[in-house]
Amino acid sequence: LRATLLVRIISIEKLQVGDDGVNEYPESSAAVQRETDCSYTVWCSGRVGVNGMLIQIKTMKRQDLMSRIMGFFSPQKDRITFKIELDPGELDSFVMVFGQKKAVVKQYKDMLDLSTYTVEKKTTSQFGLPPSFALYTEQVEATYAIFEPGVSAILRKYEKAIEYVHISDQYSGPKPPEGETYTRLPEVVRLVQFSLNLDECRDKDAQAELLQLMFYIVDKVRKFRLSKEAKQKADKRRREVEEAFIKTTHQLRQEAAQARREEKTRERKQRLLEEEDPEKQRRLEKLEMKREAKAKQPKMKQLKVKM
Repeated sequence: LRATLLVRIISIEKLQVGDDGVNEYPESSAAVQRETDCSYTVWCSGRVGVNGMLIQIKTMKRQDLMSRIMGFFSPQKDRITFKIELDPGELDSFVMVFGQKKAVVKQYKDMLDLSTYTVEKKTTSQFGLPPSFALYTEQVEATYAIFEPGVSAILRKYEKAIEYVHISDQYSGPKPPEGETYTRLPEVVRLVQFSLNLDECRDKDAQAELLQLMFYIVDKVRKFRLSKEAKQKADKRRREVEEAFIKTTHQLRQEAAQARREEKTRERKQRLLEEEDPEKQRRLEKLEMKREAKAKQPKMKQLKVKM
């Protein structure tokens, strides 16, 4: 998988400058799917413990003059993102993200799992991370386990190439838009996600070393296990999040039902006011009074007793 993946990345880099924009699928690899003029996807599988890996490549627009001019004012970068979904049981209960401060803060604000479970670690130097990096993590144990001296050294070496690394057993995608909420508990997957700046790793040796780092971290998190105390704490936190979600959605459903009842009441009263027939109006008024009286009665629970 490592060798074929590197070949695919190299082929994609050639496509950025050599593709004529006519062929739906570039000739260099049938596995590379062209989504738009500046985005491609590659799907990989065949690694133990990994359900699959989706590679997304987004390049700056080079097809028109306006995009090139706008690039001078708002520089765009060529990015490649690896989304590695692990099999069940292959990742213990922890969530974290690290990388360039701007990219990490954006991920923290946008992603539901990060904003729910992680907190910022102000002193990243204790883990050997470069000053340009930010770190949001849930479990200190996992943080120390991942940032071995060798890993930290490569992160410092390629700090400009690494946008962010997101590791999560609770990945469910971005948060719902403001004012909206999930109607049911979102499905989660175990995900390790790497986002790289291709402009900073054009060299094949740099790409190979970054790929080795990526697979090393994947293998590391697959083997890592929390201590009994940390595991219990993490599982408790997940139960609390689930219970809070169920409670919130139940309350929202109740509020929605109450709003529907009030709307129906307003409609009935409006029809009563608009009714011109006095006799029919009295009947409608009598029915409305009965409804209001029934609604004010205390609700009694019915008990069935077997004799």
